[in-house]
Amino acid sequence: MRATRDWFGDALAAVGTSHDKVVVVNCDLASATKTSVFKERFPDRFLEVGIAEANGIGVAAGLAQEGFRPFVASFGHFLTGKFLEIFQSVGLNDAGVVLVGTHAGLAIGKDGPTQMGLRDLALMRTLPNLEILQPADGVETRQMLAYLVGHDRPSYLRLCRQPQREVHDEHYRFRFGQPDVVRDGADVVVFTMGGMVAVVLDAAEALAGRGVRATVVNASSLPLDTAAAGDLVARHEHVFVVEDHFVKGGLIDEVGRIVLHRGRPVRFGSWGVGDYGQAGSPADLYRRYDLDAEGVASRIAAFLHLSTPDTVKGSQP
Repeated sequence: MRATRDWFGDALAAVGTSHDKVVVVNCDLASATKTSVFKERFPDRFLEVGIAEANGIGVAAGLAQEGFRPFVASFGHFLTGKFLEIFQSVGLNDAGVVLVGTHAGLAIGKDGPTQMGLRDLALMRTLPNLEILQPADGVETRQMLAYLVGHDRPSYLRLCRQPQREVHDEHYRFRFGQPDVVRDGADVVVFTMGGMVAVVLDAAEALAGRGVRATVVNASSLPLDTAAAGDLVARHEHVFVVEDHFVKGGLIDEVGRIVLHRGRPVRFGSWGVGDYGQAGSPADLYRRYDLDAEGVASRIAAFLHLSTPDTVKGSQP
């Protein structure tokens, strides 16, 4: 198993071979963001700006305006923390920058909330011309990179630190905005993305032992296609969203708006990070926040009234 940041590093170097306008703007984190692979292969197309994300965003926006396809990489928390520069230089100018935010969610572990990418989706979703992508595995990462170098729109690529198994095979084809059904069911549809896809699949398997048939949807790119996501909602009486992000502003809000616009009553539930995050080992943090397979299964079970809140593992932080 590998993290999506590892798959990204290899895929970026691969597309760099056939796309000579691809350049990297790095913020002193080449080893952590895995842009070091690109640097080794294309040193003349690798720009180091140091610990200066605001400057990196400006440099990348300028390169985009000159016809390059720049990837500016840093921890998601640091990169989107320069939202003013993203808004002004990338968004308003419709500059074809790919913002690469790594270490999404709780998995940065002991470094704690000052470095956790937990509110990046909420910020990036406010920009009307920016696309958001978060792959679930290596297959999807490679296909997303091919997609990103095929156009020049502003984009945010969200990547994880934790190792993840492959959930797709060679037949998978990424289509922007299209919900990807990775498990079919009937009782509840669960939307998730990125590092949580495999976790939710494991939770769905546990729920199957209790007679619950869960549909699991990999919502790997935003904005979601409203009609396609709405059709999935229409097939189920219960809709649940799980994300490794704050409970406000991210995928929960994206799916919630679609549910509301359908105009058909369904039961809607969600689970995410309800505070600023804590410091600890990744395993301990995902267990504490009920974002491991056992915790997710218990939250969905409680939502479906298969158990009472008192018997649900853990509690909302």
